[in-house]
Amino acid sequence: MNAPNITIVPKRTPQGCSRRSTSRLLTLALISLVVVAARSSVGADAPPEVSVAASNGLPVFLAKVPLDSKQQYGFPDDADFSKIHLGSPVLLQTIRPSALASNQMSETVSSVVSDTSMWYFPVLMGAEVKAMLVVDRQGNEWKAVSLGYAPLATEWNQVLHQWPAARGYHPKLIAVFQAKRHYFTVPELGDHNLTQLFSPGDTRTPTKAPALGPAQNASRYAALGTSSSEMGKLRTFFERARLNIGR
Repeated sequence: MNAPNITIVPKRTPQGCSRRSTSRLLTLALISLVVVAARSSVGADAPPEVSVAASNGLPVFLAKVPLDSKQQYGFPDDADFSKIHLGSPVLLQTIRPSALASNQMSETVSSVVSDTSMWYFPVLMGAEVKAMLVVDRQGNEWKAVSLGYAPLATEWNQVLHQWPAARGYHPKLIAVFQAKRHYFTVPELGDHNLTQLFSPGDTRTPTKAPALGPAQNASRYAALGTSSSEMGKLRTFFERARLNIGR
């Protein structure tokens, strides 16, 4: 799911105000309003210091989005950044090749996943996820480290609409870095569901292919995958790639 992501905020040295810098200052002032909204809507599952890092980091990263390239970062061209807020975060989990190797007979998701240090915060316009803000530990501090991931945000938006917290569901996001794939699992439905997220260029069956518009996409993830099937596919992937899955 490759898309432009902002990962570095360069230092700025005051040099006086040109037209461009004046415009940027006005944008920064507008975006600063995001902090209040962000702090009031961040989920309670993340540690307080993680939530603070997200709330403080969001306006900084939004200020770096080129005004003529908003769509590349998941936002419409006419997006009003002052109306953006953070949704409930999810701690990114991962499946390592070594976990699959040491649990050949297990088909439960919990037996192969492990936590990363990264928290993914949905960046919302209204009720729609437009981007992801990532918070990670750097040394002894929690910091917002990147913003973007529009394709992933699009898919996570569909997952949350299909399996909403209002109905008691709390999907977990899982990354398999070596395979460049993302999955999700819904713990409330047991320990044997694992579903791969679609990505650009996905060639799976037309009946499951992404459609245009929220109405067509509403049930994209209604049918969940099975952990035995998806874990089997991953093992095959690693074997074909000749990775040392015992590493």
